[in-house]
Amino acid sequence: MDILDFRHLETIVFTSIFSVFGIYHLLSFFVLKHKVLLYYSILIFGLTLHWSLYFFLDGSFGSTASIIADKASLTTAMISTLGLLLFTKNYLSIEKDTFPNLCRTYKVFVGIVGSLPILHITNNLTTKIEWLNDFFVLFAAIMSMASIFLNIFSGLRLFHAHKLNRYYLYSYTPILLAAILYIGTWFLKRHFDFYTYPIILTTSILVTIQLILFSLIIGFKYKAIESEHLKLQLNANQMLKNEVDKQTKNLQLAKKALEDQNEELEKVNQLKNKLFSLLTHDVRAPLNNFIAIIELIQSDLTDSELQPILEKLKNEISDKVSMVNGLLQWSHKQLDGMELDKSLCDLKSVFSSIKHEFARMAQDKDIAIELQVLHPTLLMDVNMLKVVLRNLVSNAIKFTQNGQKVIVWSQSNATCIEIGVQDFGMGMQSDWFERLGHDDRPEIRTGTHGEKGTGFGLVIAKDFVEMNGGKLICESEIGKGTTFILRFKDTAIGHAPD
Repeated sequence: MDILDFRHLETIVFTSIFSVFGIYHLLSFFVLKHKVLLYYSILIFGLTLHWSLYFFLDGSFGSTASIIADKASLTTAMISTLGLLLFTKNYLSIEKDTFPNLCRTYKVFVGIVGSLPILHITNNLTTKIEWLNDFFVLFAAIMSMASIFLNIFSGLRLFHAHKLNRYYLYSYTPILLAAILYIGTWFLKRHFDFYTYPIILTTSILVTIQLILFSLIIGFKYKAIESEHLKLQLNANQMLKNEVDKQTKNLQLAKKALEDQNEELEKVNQLKNKLFSLLTHDVRAPLNNFIAIIELIQSDLTDSELQPILEKLKNEISDKVSMVNGLLQWSHKQLDGMELDKSLCDLKSVFSSIKHEFARMAQDKDIAIELQVLHPTLLMDVNMLKVVLRNLVSNAIKFTQNGQKVIVWSQSNATCIEIGVQDFGMGMQSDWFERLGHDDRPEIRTGTHGEKGTGFGLVIAKDFVEMNGGKLICESEIGKGTTFILRFKDTAIGHAPD
């Protein structure tokens, strides 16, 4: 095989290698849509076209083909240079936001490299000025070398910007050597006649090595990009999950708030029913009695007959007025909220006030009210305490036989203070008091003289005691009497707040 055939074989081999690389990366671009693959394909196809010109440069296909190939070499060289510039800019992520000056330099180089083939072809087709053609060739060689050094400078400038940038710089060695050899040979060949085959072969091998190295770093770059995309996607998913969790929590809180509001509305509705029941059963009775008294007056009763009836009605109405006052306080607390006005209550004074208030009612049934003050003070809202004691003492008298006694007492130990109202009357079922807080309309009980009691007074008393941090306890046995105990923790024994 002669030298000419071997050179043709060499051209075929390297052109085929370059073509395979170019087609592979172009197809990869269509699949993966990464621009770095497109720019790399432009670089490879430029090299492929440039190397294929050697079929014609030696004159094997005639002098005309050789001249055309020589003219076309500038265009193919600039295509390769353009691809290399675009590839480097994209691979190193040179953007105007991060590296504005370097990005601007690349745009200038791309513009010059892209316009040189157009100017060169225009000159050959129109004016055909030989010195201008030589100037374009020289300027193209200078731009090719300048592009090589610009890419090297960019690799050094961005060496630490990304861990893969250092591999770009390392893999640039073969193309740097190939460019120096090839461009120098290309330029000298135009002025001197010498044997270039070994240089072309060496350049072909270096370019092939370069393509392999660039293909490897593109693979690493793609893997890094995919890893970053995966990380971004995971972060986005986590942010979305956090936002969903946050919104879910907000919805749960809103649901809880709505449930609490519904529960509060239900309590208010139950309160309304209790109030209406109380007004129906406890307040209506003295009003009916008042009507009955008026009818008796109209029937011309004597003063001696009328006086006891009026006195009894007065006491009953007075009792109901006190009950209604307590009811108003309790309903105000339930519907609008009530602020406690705690103070250090003098229990002896409070007990005496309650005893005096119920003296007439107790006297009518010959019931003695005894006071046993073994602990003198309690930290509580005094008005609420009086409402509670009124209800308890009223019930004690109501359900106690004539001639018995009612004891109002206080005592304390190391852990609590207790206030009690004890009677020795009818007593009641142990579960009756427990049902008061749950039934909308508790069972009506009848006192020893037919007095009616719905138990709503005890509901008020229970609420007031609990508002002040205590607990209302009922101890009862049928036929032996009932004791209601207000039990407070030792904190209620302290001093009044400032």
